[in-house]
Amino acid sequence: MTNPELKDKFEQLHQLLLAERERIRALDIEGLQQVVVRKQALLAGLKHLPHETAGLEALIKQIDHENRRNAYLLWTSLSWVRETMRFFGQSTAAQAYGGSGQSIRSRQEGQLMKGRV
Repeated sequence: MTNPELKDKFEQLHQLLLAERERIRALDIEGLQQVVVRKQALLAGLKHLPHETAGLEALIKQIDHENRRNAYLLWTSLSWVRETMRFFGQSTAAQAYGGSGQSIRSRQEGQLMKGRV
């Protein structure tokens, strides 16, 4: 693959990463899946070819930065969802008492998470 072809592929990858973040922010799961499929196909085509990346360092660094931003966005979103699930699970859990009279939580999920509220 010649350097102009490689640069074009890397620019496409950069645009796909930007589109991926927009789909994540918009919570557009179907659009995100389409972008991921296109990104995987592009990466599969790049994986098996020897590359001469001279002159493309800035673009590669930018791609790495955008990829890390997307990963961090997904990681923080997942952490937020887990924290929210834990909050709702614990805030409605039935109170139970152990043999010595101390209060204990019987389960991690509460009535809200079971759909019984």
